[in-house]
Amino acid sequence: MTESPLRVVVFAAQQLLLEALAETLEAVPQMRVVGRASSVNVLLGVLGRVPADVLVLHALDTPETSLELARSALEREPDLGIVLVTEPSAADLTRQALEIGVRGWIRSDEPLQRLVLAVREVAVHEVFIPVSLLTSVLPTTAERGTSSPPVGHHAIELTPRQRDVLRCLMDGRSRTETGRLLNMSPNTVRTHIGAILQRLQVHTTLAAVAEARRTGLLIRSAEELSTANGVEALGRSSGVPVQGAS
Repeated sequence: MTESPLRVVVFAAQQLLLEALAETLEAVPQMRVVGRASSVNVLLGVLGRVPADVLVLHALDTPETSLELARSALEREPDLGIVLVTEPSAADLTRQALEIGVRGWIRSDEPLQRLVLAVREVAVHEVFIPVSLLTSVLPTTAERGTSSPPVGHHAIELTPRQRDVLRCLMDGRSRTETGRLLNMSPNTVRTHIGAILQRLQVHTTLAAVAEARRTGLLIRSAEELSTANGVEALGRSSGVPVQGAS
């Protein structure tokens, strides 16, 4: 049975930019651009009549408008994946987007192929965030999560392999990279992530990483992991796919 293509709607205030984003995504196998909009009214109209899996919002020219559009879209379609294209230093915007349920972010200076990866991740209810933004967002995320149980007594319950996986997540590695580094299948990585979330009593790996950093949880570095597993260290990923709460 053939898998249905991902349905994507694209928003950008500049027409040339809108076309460039849409054409990049349209050229990807199993991905179809079902709507394009360069104004708020057009976008809301498209979302009202066209079923979509992912909404790409280019937020450089209209950051506040993009947040309002994201909020409105999620009120209508809570399961809609949203990818925000932001300035490289847009930590404040990223924090606000995280709070309202946006699951994907890429920097405007990244290659367009990073957008393709982000769209694929949020379509399956993952979170995709560049490491440069993650390090800015984590302190605030951790401070707001101080009411949750401290990670210390839970960390003892993590197995050595779960600690290895958590270290990779803290280094900003994707599940694929983590699997290669630790000689695990993607399904095994997913299983370990699920166990980590349960034992740390959090709902996303973003929260798990925030708790680990906040409490100073000591886990072997990725370089040590690669040596221990007899494989060459991988280059750090520029995006972090994070398991959603579902």
